[in-house]
Amino acid sequence: MTGLDSIISQIAGDGQKEAEEILSEAKKKAEEIAEEAKAKGAEQVRAVLKDGERRAQDIRDRAKSAAELEQRNQMLVFKQQLIGETVDAARKSFEEAPDAQYFDTLLALYTRFAREGQGELHLNQRDLDRLPDDFLARMRKAVPGAQVTISPKAHDVESGFLLVYGGVDINCTFRAIFEDAYEELRDTAGKLLFPTA
Repeated sequence: MTGLDSIISQIAGDGQKEAEEILSEAKKKAEEIAEEAKAKGAEQVRAVLKDGERRAQDIRDRAKSAAELEQRNQMLVFKQQLIGETVDAARKSFEEAPDAQYFDTLLALYTRFAREGQGELHLNQRDLDRLPDDFLARMRKAVPGAQVTISPKAHDVESGFLLVYGGVDINCTFRAIFEDAYEELRDTAGKLLFPTA
């Protein structure tokens, strides 16, 4: 081998060695990049999974909250319905009371709402038909300054009466009395029906 061949051989060997080193370095760098990409990919997968879990939990929490709200709303509707039915039942118990008790209640209402002066008490036909003989005398005794008569003509009221002073009507029907006192009655019924609420 000549000197030139030897130099060429050495250059080729050095080139081959350098190429192998570069190739080895490139492979190593590629493996590092692949590992880095793999690690970043795994980290991204973990982040996506964590975000998905968080979103799923948010959805579960909102669904649970919505369900609890709906349950509370349904319970409130139920309670209001039950309270309304209780108040209606109380009104009906006054309307359907035995005659003596019914007219005692009317007298109590009259005593509360009557005032001095000329007036007229209007009842429905059912109440006129069963009116106690002494009711007018009891009215006059209960409110001596009131000069109220009982109209012989039936009026269109369910129960209770209208008290008329000139052009002023005082609605003393049970429905009107209960409607005026509804909030107080509702609160009382609610406390009785749902004492811990």
